[in-house]
Amino acid sequence: MLLKKIKSWISCNIVAVILVLIFISIHVISPGNKDALLSFGATGMDYLNREYYRWITCLFLHYNIGHLFVNSAALLSVSSLLGSFLKKRQFFFLFMSGGILAEIAYSIVISDRIYDIGASSGIFALIACLVVCILRFPEQFHVIWYRLDVIIVIVYFVFANTSITAFLVHTFGFAFGILISFFLILTRRINIR
Repeated sequence: MLLKKIKSWISCNIVAVILVLIFISIHVISPGNKDALLSFGATGMDYLNREYYRWITCLFLHYNIGHLFVNSAALLSVSSLLGSFLKKRQFFFLFMSGGILAEIAYSIVISDRIYDIGASSGIFALIACLVVCILRFPEQFHVIWYRLDVIIVIVYFVFANTSITAFLVHTFGFAFGILISFFLILTRRINIR
């Protein structure tokens, strides 16, 4: 019975599970590697050197095991809450597009050689989608507030802003997540399944 529930949960959240496995694999290859940060992290436009791939690669790097663990837990939790609203490819699209747009905005706004890495910009885009879904479909969203996934998302949302860099990227991710989510709702791509 438990094994069947675990298989079902993994099947429903396969995109988040695969993303977490990619995060872990990359972290094993380059744990806390400063060269990876300098080569693949997002930074100000003055220091980007037309290496625009950084807006994608930075989403998969993490500073340390704690950073990796917190982002992975938040991603898996928000995935389990969005499962009844988003299809798998929509979830991936929202994570990637929200994260990339947030990193682009971050690169435009900052002028120093401050680097950003981590999946949090994409996760905040997904949290924004969750808020939009709660507001759009309140009758379908019966959440028990003491569920572990709900607690993890709330704690992550409140306490993840540990620096000005994190605050900027999270704010951009959340804002782009709202815009993308409204577009998906208007085009009827987000529905109750």
